[in-house]
Amino acid sequence: TAPPARTPATETQVKSKAPTQEVTGAWNAKDFMSSRVYNMAGERIGDVNDILVDNGRVTSIVIGVGGFLGIGQKEVAMTPDQVKRMVHSDGETYFTVNSTKDQLQAAPEYVRPAKAARQPTK
Repeated sequence: TAPPARTPATETQVKSKAPTQEVTGAWNAKDFMSSRVYNMAGERIGDVNDILVDNGRVTSIVIGVGGFLGIGQKEVAMTPDQVKRMVHSDGETYFTVNSTKDQLQAAPEYVRPAKAARQPTK
């Protein structure tokens, strides 16, 4: 008699992913622009809208919270020590924060400086 036929693996079995890990060391800002932001419970709470640099150091990460397709979105600036840079085993980069979406919605809104204030002086 023939051996029993193998049943194909289900999609869930085939696409299982390894755990994520925190990233340390140097990184490219472009890798994180528009990256997703999650809370510690794994719930998506926003996206990275900007990364602020002053005197060669990252001073803030601006996260867009709420809204739909960018409309009605609130921006909140967080310091680098308030976020963790993460990478999934498939190479996807993202951030996690120890805040809920409601806490970020209640935080002070980030106000971008006027362009004139950012112009170099002569």
